[in-house]
Parts: sequence; structure tokens; C-alpha cells
Amino acid sequence: GVPAYDWWNEALHGVARAGQATVFPQAIGMAATFDTALMGEVANAISDEARAKHQEFLRHGMYGRYEGLTFWSPNINIFRDPRWGRGQETYGEDPFLTSRMGVTFVQGLQGEDPTYRKLDATAKHYAVHSGPESERHQFDVHPSERDLYETYLPAFQALVQEGKVDSVMGAYNRVDGESASASPRPLQEILRKDWGFHGYVVSDCDSVE
Repeated sequence: GVPAYDWWNEALHGVARAGQATVFPQAIGMAATFDTALMGEVANAISDEARAKHQEFLRHGMYGRYEGLTFWSPNINIFRDPRWGRGQETYGEDPFLTSRMGVTFVQGLQGEDPTYRKLDATAKHYAVHSGPESERHQFDVHPSERDLYETYLPAFQALVQEGKVDSVMGAYNRVDGESASASPRPLQEILRKDWGFHGYVVSDCDSVE
């Protein structure tokens, strides 16, 4: 008797695909403000709308895609390649700024109630993921250890340890020859063992296939 649940929705700059919602500036524009307090207000407003929409869907017995409480946001990839068509979803090329904006966004989405979450946020795309767009489903990236830990991982670590993000999404690409959605090193050794992540990992759309 438990209804089916579809995990997919987005809230990168407002509740997406679920009827009318407030549209806030894209993440890259919010990052340009360097204003974490403003980001917190925006994220809180987004999650208020998300909760209200979800409750209204439930009232009508609706349990479909885009009607749940799991949101695949924020995108905390480091925007290094302007050929990547989703760079506007990110907070830019600075790992520190990305960390600060991302943590605030997650806290605003998930709320601060010690017992009940407003919704589940998702840190994506883990890891070492950006353009070019045409290659993102197949490229194999080989970052140096220094670049991995100084550039690509800090924001994910901050969202896990400071933001207490509920979910992490694996990327499409390979990292050092292994699928980012199935590689023991990033998913087990770094994410769970080193950082103490206790949430759940999801793949990007069709990335396992």
C-alpha cells in the first residue's frame, strides 16, 4: 500500500517542473553577489514553495515525477570550461566561494529542524565534472592529487560535513578510468570513510546504463 516514489526534481534557482514557482537568478548570478545571507533567504523561499507544492500534491493523491521532496540541487561543480552548457548552474570557478554558497543553499533547502527535514538536497555531480558538454557522458578525467583535493573536492566535502547534505549524485564521466557513479575510491573511501557521509548516493539520469 506504499505509493511509488519518483526521486527526480530540480531547484537550482527555484522549484522546477512542478507548476508555477518563483524564479530566482541563476546560481552563477547569485555567486557574483558573494552574499551568503541572501543565498540563505533564496534557498529558504525555494524550500517553502517546494513543501507547499508537495503537500498540495499529496492532498490530491498525486505522487508523480517532480511532485516529491528530493531535489537534485545544488550543482557545485567547478566551472572551468566555457564550452560546458550548464556552467550557469554552478557558482563559478572558485572552490571557496562554491563551498560557502553551496553550504548555505543546502541548509536553506533542508531546514534547521533537528527532527524533520523540509526536503532532501543533492550535491552534484560528484566529481571532477564540467565541459565540454558533448563529452560529458564519456570522458575519462585524470586529475592530479593536488588538483583533486584543492579544486574539485572541497565543495563536496563542505556540503557533506558542514551542510549535512542528504544526497550526493555521481557524475556521468569516468575518474581515473572508473565510473564516477560506481568507483570505490570516491564513493567509499573518500565520501563515506574519510568524510563520514551517511546519506544516500544517486546516479545521474541513465548514467549507470
